[in-house]
Amino acid sequence: MAILYVTEQGSSLTKQGDRLVVMKQGKAIHWAHAFKVEQVALMGNISLSPAVVGFLLEQGIDTVFLTYFGRYRGRLISQFGKNIELRRQQFKKIDDLEFKLKQARSCVKGKINNCRVFLRRRNQEFNNPDITNAVHRLRRLASQVDSADSVESLMGVEGAGAAAYFGSFGKLIKNSNVVFSGRNRRPPKDPANVLLSLGYTLLANAIHTQVNIVGLDPYLGCLHSAEYGRPSLVLDLMEEFRPALVDSTVIYAVNTNIIKHTDFYKPDEREPAAFDFAEKEPLREEYPILLRHEGMKKFVSLFEDRLNRKAIHPARGLRLTYRNILLEQVRMFARTITDESAYIPFTIR
Repeated sequence: MAILYVTEQGSSLTKQGDRLVVMKQGKAIHWAHAFKVEQVALMGNISLSPAVVGFLLEQGIDTVFLTYFGRYRGRLISQFGKNIELRRQQFKKIDDLEFKLKQARSCVKGKINNCRVFLRRRNQEFNNPDITNAVHRLRRLASQVDSADSVESLMGVEGAGAAAYFGSFGKLIKNSNVVFSGRNRRPPKDPANVLLSLGYTLLANAIHTQVNIVGLDPYLGCLHSAEYGRPSLVLDLMEEFRPALVDSTVIYAVNTNIIKHTDFYKPDEREPAAFDFAEKEPLREEYPILLRHEGMKKFVSLFEDRLNRKAIHPARGLRLTYRNILLEQVRMFARTITDESAYIPFTIR
Protein backbone atom coordinates (compact mmCIF):
# COMPACT_ATOMS: atom_id res chain seq x y z
CA MET A 1 0.00 0.00 0.00
CA ALA A 2 1.19 3.51 -0.77
CA ILE A 3 0.29 7.18 -0.56
CA LEU A 4 -0.73 8.86 -3.79
CA TYR A 5 0.59 12.43 -3.70
CA VAL A 6 -1.00 14.86 -6.14
CA THR A 7 1.07 18.05 -6.43
CA GLU A 8 0.39 19.20 -10.01
CA GLN A 9 -1.42 22.52 -9.61
CA GLY A 10 -4.67 22.88 -11.53
CA SER A 11 -5.07 19.13 -11.97
CA SER A 12 -8.03 16.98 -10.92
CA LEU A 13 -8.33 13.50 -9.48
CA THR A 14 -10.87 11.28 -11.23
CA LYS A 15 -11.94 7.64 -11.26
CA GLN A 16 -11.69 5.37 -14.26
CA GLY A 17 -12.75 1.83 -13.42
CA ASP A 18 -10.63 0.72 -10.47
CA ARG A 19 -7.98 3.35 -11.17
CA LEU A 20 -7.39 6.79 -9.68
CA VAL A 21 -6.35 9.09 -12.52
CA VAL A 22 -4.79 12.55 -12.30
CA MET A 23 -6.00 14.71 -15.19
CA LYS A 24 -4.75 18.07 -16.43
CA GLN A 25 -6.03 19.94 -19.46
CA GLY A 26 -7.93 16.86 -20.57
CA LYS A 27 -4.90 14.53 -20.41
CA ALA A 28 -4.06 11.79 -17.94
CA ILE A 29 -0.69 12.61 -16.37
CA HIS A 30 -0.62 9.89 -13.72
CA TRP A 31 -2.69 6.97 -12.50
CA ALA A 32 -2.66 4.29 -9.79
CA HIS A 33 -4.71 1.18 -9.01
CA ALA A 34 -6.99 2.04 -6.11
CA PHE A 35 -6.31 -1.25 -4.30
CA LYS A 36 -2.65 -0.23 -3.99
CA VAL A 37 -3.46 3.14 -2.39
CA GLU A 38 -4.07 3.58 1.34
CA GLN A 39 -4.15 7.37 1.21
CA VAL A 40 -4.45 10.26 -1.24
CA ALA A 41 -2.64 13.49 -0.33
CA LEU A 42 -3.76 16.54 -2.29
CA MET A 43 -1.27 19.42 -2.07
CA GLY A 44 -2.61 22.77 -3.19
CA ASN A 45 -5.05 23.56 -5.98
CA ILE A 46 -6.33 20.06 -6.81
CA SER A 47 -9.98 19.25 -7.52
CA LEU A 48 -11.95 16.04 -7.02
CA SER A 49 -14.74 14.83 -9.27
CA PRO A 50 -18.00 13.88 -7.49
CA ALA A 51 -17.55 10.28 -8.65
CA VAL A 52 -14.09 10.00 -7.10
CA VAL A 53 -15.30 11.46 -3.78
CA GLY A 54 -17.90 8.70 -3.49
CA PHE A 55 -15.36 6.09 -4.57
CA LEU A 56 -12.76 7.19 -2.02
CA LEU A 57 -15.36 7.09 0.76
CA GLU A 58 -16.66 3.71 -0.37
CA GLN A 59 -13.17 2.22 -0.51
CA GLY A 60 -12.16 3.75 2.82
CA ILE A 61 -9.17 5.56 1.28
CA ASP A 62 -8.05 8.32 3.61
CA THR A 63 -7.90 11.59 1.66
CA VAL A 64 -5.86 14.47 3.05
CA PHE A 65 -6.00 18.11 1.96
CA LEU A 66 -2.83 20.18 2.38
CA THR A 67 -2.03 23.65 1.19
CA TYR A 68 0.78 23.85 -1.31
CA PHE A 69 2.78 25.20 1.62
CA GLY A 70 2.24 21.86 3.36
CA ARG A 71 -0.21 23.10 6.00
CA TYR A 72 -2.85 20.58 6.99
CA ARG A 73 -6.40 21.55 5.98
CA GLY A 74 -8.49 18.49 6.71
CA ARG A 75 -9.38 14.93 5.74
CA LEU A 76 -12.04 13.06 3.86
CA ILE A 77 -12.63 9.82 5.76
CA SER A 78 -15.51 7.40 5.39
CA GLN A 79 -16.10 6.92 9.12
CA PHE A 80 -14.39 7.98 12.30
CA GLY A 81 -12.92 4.99 14.15
CA LYS A 82 -15.72 2.82 15.48
CA ASN A 83 -13.72 1.68 18.50
CA ILE A 84 -15.23 4.07 21.01
CA GLU A 85 -14.05 1.86 23.88
CA LEU A 86 -10.41 2.27 22.80
CA ARG A 87 -10.75 6.06 22.67
CA ARG A 88 -12.57 6.11 26.00
CA GLN A 89 -9.71 4.15 27.57
CA GLN A 90 -7.18 6.43 25.87
CA PHE A 91 -8.70 9.51 27.52
CA LYS A 92 -8.88 7.73 30.88
CA LYS A 93 -5.30 6.46 30.74
CA ILE A 94 -3.78 9.76 29.71
CA ASP A 95 -5.49 11.40 32.67
CA ASP A 96 -3.26 9.13 34.78
CA LEU A 97 -0.12 11.21 35.33
CA GLU A 98 2.07 8.15 35.99
CA PHE A 99 1.00 6.51 32.73
CA LYS A 100 1.41 9.76 30.83
CA LEU A 101 4.93 10.31 32.15
CA LYS A 102 5.93 6.72 31.38
CA GLN A 103 4.86 7.01 27.74
CA ALA A 104 6.40 10.46 27.39
CA ARG A 105 9.73 9.04 28.59
CA SER A 106 9.55 6.39 25.87
CA CYS A 107 9.01 9.05 23.21
CA VAL A 108 11.98 11.13 24.32
CA LYS A 109 14.24 8.11 24.85
CA GLY A 110 13.49 6.81 21.36
CA LYS A 111 14.12 10.18 19.75
CA ILE A 112 17.41 10.87 21.56
CA ASN A 113 18.70 7.36 20.85
CA ASN A 114 17.93 7.60 17.16
CA CYS A 115 19.43 11.09 16.86
CA ARG A 116 22.60 9.81 18.52
CA VAL A 117 22.86 6.73 16.30
CA PHE A 118 22.15 8.76 13.17
CA LEU A 119 25.00 11.18 13.96
CA ARG A 120 27.34 8.36 14.95
CA ARG A 121 26.72 6.51 11.68
CA ARG A 122 27.24 9.58 9.54
CA ASN A 123 30.35 10.56 11.46
CA GLN A 124 32.09 7.39 10.32
CA GLU A 125 32.60 9.29 7.07
CA PHE A 126 33.39 12.73 8.51
CA ASN A 127 35.19 11.92 11.79
CA ASN A 128 34.27 15.42 12.95
CA PRO A 129 35.02 16.23 16.62
CA ASP A 130 31.95 18.46 16.93
CA ILE A 131 29.71 15.61 15.82
CA THR A 132 31.52 13.27 18.23
CA ASN A 133 30.85 15.71 21.08
CA ALA A 134 27.18 15.89 20.11
CA VAL A 135 26.97 12.07 20.17
CA HIS A 136 28.42 12.03 23.71
CA ARG A 137 26.08 14.82 24.79
CA LEU A 138 23.08 12.88 23.51
CA ARG A 139 24.23 9.75 25.34
CA ARG A 140 24.38 11.70 28.60
CA LEU A 141 20.96 13.21 28.01
CA ALA A 142 19.47 9.77 27.32
CA SER A 143 20.60 8.68 30.79
CA GLN A 144 18.57 11.55 32.31
CA VAL A 145 15.26 10.51 30.77
CA ASP A 146 14.26 7.90 33.36
CA SER A 147 14.94 10.28 36.25
CA ALA A 148 12.74 13.06 34.83
CA ASP A 149 9.82 13.44 37.24
CA SER A 150 7.46 15.45 35.02
CA VAL A 151 6.55 15.94 31.39
CA GLU A 152 7.88 19.50 31.66
CA SER A 153 11.32 18.30 32.75
CA LEU A 154 11.27 15.73 29.96
CA MET A 155 10.60 18.49 27.46
CA GLY A 156 13.69 20.22 28.83
CA VAL A 157 15.79 17.11 28.19
CA GLU A 158 14.29 16.78 24.71
CA GLY A 159 15.04 20.44 23.98
CA ALA A 160 18.66 20.05 25.08
CA GLY A 161 18.94 16.99 22.86
CA ALA A 162 17.53 18.84 19.87
CA ALA A 163 20.00 21.69 20.44
CA ALA A 164 22.96 19.27 20.51
CA TYR A 165 21.69 17.36 17.51
CA PHE A 166 20.93 20.28 15.23
CA GLY A 167 24.04 22.07 16.42
CA SER A 168 26.05 19.50 14.46
CA PHE A 169 23.52 18.54 11.76
CA GLY A 170 24.87 21.07 9.27
CA LYS A 171 28.29 19.41 9.37
CA LEU A 172 26.75 16.38 7.62
CA ILE A 173 25.93 18.44 4.52
CA LYS A 174 28.61 18.20 1.82
CA ASN A 175 26.84 20.42 -0.70
CA SER A 176 28.20 23.93 -0.12
CA ASN A 177 25.23 25.46 -1.97
CA VAL A 178 22.72 24.09 0.54
CA VAL A 179 22.92 26.10 3.74
CA PHE A 180 21.82 24.99 7.22
CA SER A 181 21.94 27.75 9.82
CA GLY A 182 20.48 25.79 12.74
CA ARG A 183 16.92 24.50 13.08
CA ASN A 184 14.37 27.20 12.30
CA ARG A 185 10.76 27.25 11.07
CA ARG A 186 7.56 29.29 10.76
CA PRO A 187 8.92 29.96 8.18
CA PRO A 188 12.12 27.99 7.48
CA LYS A 189 14.97 30.31 6.56
CA ASP A 190 17.36 28.14 4.53
CA PRO A 191 17.18 25.22 2.07
CA ALA A 192 17.86 22.43 4.55
CA ASN A 193 15.18 23.72 6.93
CA VAL A 194 12.66 23.92 4.09
CA LEU A 195 13.29 20.23 3.38
CA LEU A 196 13.20 19.24 7.05
CA SER A 197 9.88 21.01 7.53
CA LEU A 198 8.38 19.42 4.44
CA GLY A 199 9.64 16.02 5.55
CA TYR A 200 8.12 16.40 9.01
CA THR A 201 4.82 17.36 7.35
CA LEU A 202 4.87 14.14 5.32
CA LEU A 203 5.87 12.03 8.31
CA ALA A 204 3.12 13.47 10.51
CA ASN A 205 0.60 12.81 7.77
CA ALA A 206 1.73 9.18 7.41
CA ILE A 207 1.43 8.57 11.16
CA HIS A 208 -1.92 10.36 11.34
CA THR A 209 -3.24 7.82 8.82
CA GLN A 210 -2.08 4.88 10.95
CA VAL A 211 -3.60 6.43 14.07
CA ASN A 212 -6.94 6.67 12.26
CA ILE A 213 -6.65 3.05 11.10
CA VAL A 214 -6.06 1.79 14.65
CA GLY A 215 -8.88 3.96 16.00
CA LEU A 216 -7.04 6.17 18.48
CA ASP A 217 -7.77 9.87 18.92
CA PRO A 218 -4.91 11.75 17.22
CA TYR A 219 -5.40 14.87 19.33
CA LEU A 220 -4.58 13.44 22.76
CA GLY A 221 -1.00 12.38 23.47
CA CYS A 222 1.39 12.13 26.39
CA LEU A 223 4.47 14.24 25.62
CA HIS A 224 2.95 17.09 23.62
CA SER A 225 0.24 19.05 25.39
CA ALA A 226 -3.33 19.00 24.15
CA GLU A 227 -4.06 22.23 22.31
CA TYR A 228 -6.77 23.23 19.87
CA GLY A 229 -5.99 21.74 16.46
CA ARG A 230 -2.75 20.06 17.54
CA PRO A 231 -2.55 16.29 16.83
CA SER A 232 -0.56 15.62 20.00
CA LEU A 233 -0.51 11.83 19.74
CA VAL A 234 0.74 12.07 16.15
CA LEU A 235 3.54 14.39 17.26
CA ASP A 236 4.45 12.01 20.10
CA LEU A 237 4.69 8.98 17.84
CA MET A 238 6.66 10.72 15.11
CA GLU A 239 9.52 11.76 17.43
CA GLU A 240 11.42 8.48 17.22
CA PHE A 241 11.11 8.40 13.41
CA ARG A 242 12.43 11.87 12.58
CA PRO A 243 16.11 10.88 12.12
CA ALA A 244 15.46 7.59 10.30
CA LEU A 245 12.82 8.82 7.87
CA VAL A 246 13.20 12.57 7.42
CA ASP A 247 16.66 13.72 8.44
CA SER A 248 18.34 10.87 6.55
CA THR A 249 16.27 11.69 3.46
CA VAL A 250 17.29 15.35 3.62
CA ILE A 251 21.00 14.52 3.92
CA TYR A 252 20.78 12.02 1.07
CA ALA A 253 18.85 14.45 -1.15
CA VAL A 254 21.34 17.30 -0.82
CA ASN A 255 24.58 15.29 -0.66
CA THR A 256 23.76 13.37 -3.83
CA ASN A 257 22.66 16.60 -5.52
CA ILE A 258 19.18 15.23 -6.21
CA ILE A 259 17.92 18.44 -4.62
CA LYS A 260 20.04 21.32 -5.92
CA HIS A 261 20.30 24.95 -4.93
CA THR A 262 18.41 25.75 -8.14
CA ASP A 263 15.36 23.98 -6.66
CA PHE A 264 15.03 26.96 -4.29
CA TYR A 265 14.31 30.59 -5.02
CA LYS A 266 13.55 33.95 -3.42
CA PRO A 267 10.04 34.97 -2.34
CA ASP A 268 9.67 37.79 -4.88
CA GLU A 269 9.11 35.07 -7.50
CA ARG A 270 5.80 34.38 -5.75
CA GLU A 271 5.60 30.59 -5.86
CA PRO A 272 4.44 28.74 -2.71
CA ALA A 273 6.69 26.55 -0.59
CA ALA A 274 6.34 23.75 1.96
CA PHE A 275 6.60 23.97 5.73
CA ASP A 276 5.54 22.40 9.00
CA PHE A 277 2.45 20.31 9.73
CA ALA A 278 -0.52 22.05 11.37
CA GLU A 279 1.29 25.30 12.11
CA LYS A 280 0.18 28.83 11.42
CA GLU A 281 0.89 29.74 7.82
CA PRO A 282 3.00 32.87 7.34
CA LEU A 283 2.33 35.29 4.54
CA ARG A 284 4.22 34.41 1.39
CA GLU A 285 6.26 37.62 1.67
CA GLU A 286 7.60 36.35 4.99
CA TYR A 287 9.38 33.38 3.41
CA PRO A 288 13.11 34.03 3.01
CA ILE A 289 13.47 31.04 0.67
CA LEU A 290 11.05 28.76 -1.16
CA LEU A 291 11.05 25.30 -2.73
CA ARG A 292 10.09 24.97 -6.38
CA HIS A 293 7.42 22.57 -7.52
CA GLU A 294 9.90 20.22 -9.19
CA GLY A 295 11.99 20.15 -6.02
CA MET A 296 8.93 19.26 -3.97
CA LYS A 297 8.05 16.38 -6.31
CA LYS A 298 11.57 15.00 -6.07
CA PHE A 299 11.58 15.16 -2.28
CA VAL A 300 8.13 13.57 -1.96
CA SER A 301 9.34 10.71 -4.18
CA LEU A 302 12.44 10.22 -2.02
CA PHE A 303 10.34 10.18 1.14
CA GLU A 304 8.00 7.55 -0.34
CA ASP A 305 11.03 5.44 -1.27
CA ARG A 306 12.22 5.69 2.32
CA LEU A 307 8.83 4.59 3.68
CA ASN A 308 8.96 1.52 1.47
CA ARG A 309 12.43 0.46 2.60
CA LYS A 310 12.70 -2.39 5.08
CA ALA A 311 14.26 -2.36 8.52
CA ILE A 312 14.28 -4.68 11.53
CA HIS A 313 11.40 -4.01 13.89
CA PRO A 314 13.06 -4.71 17.27
CA ALA A 315 9.88 -5.67 19.13
CA ARG A 316 8.84 -8.23 16.50
CA GLY A 317 12.24 -9.23 15.17
CA LEU A 318 11.00 -9.01 11.59
CA ARG A 319 12.09 -7.03 8.54
CA LEU A 320 9.20 -4.73 7.73
CA THR A 321 8.78 -1.66 5.56
CA TYR A 322 8.95 1.58 7.49
CA ARG A 323 5.30 2.14 6.57
CA ASN A 324 4.38 -1.09 8.35
CA ILE A 325 6.66 -0.23 11.25
CA LEU A 326 4.71 2.99 11.74
CA LEU A 327 1.51 0.96 11.96
CA GLU A 328 3.09 -1.54 14.38
CA GLN A 329 4.17 1.29 16.68
CA VAL A 330 0.68 2.79 16.72
CA ARG A 331 -0.77 -0.64 17.49
CA MET A 332 1.76 -1.05 20.28
CA PHE A 333 0.66 2.25 21.78
CA ALA A 334 -2.95 1.05 21.63
CA ARG A 335 -1.95 -2.09 23.54
CA THR A 336 -0.40 0.02 26.30
CA ILE A 337 -3.87 1.44 26.76
CA THR A 338 -5.88 -1.77 26.61
CA ASP A 339 -3.66 -4.29 28.42
CA GLU A 340 -0.90 -2.14 29.95
CA SER A 341 1.83 -3.59 27.72
CA ALA A 342 5.08 -1.64 27.62
CA TYR A 343 5.60 0.77 24.72
CA ILE A 344 9.00 0.07 23.18
CA PRO A 345 10.13 2.89 20.87
CA PHE A 346 11.50 1.96 17.47
CA THR A 347 15.26 2.29 17.56
CA ILE A 348 17.96 2.23 14.91
CA ARG A 349 21.36 0.71 15.59
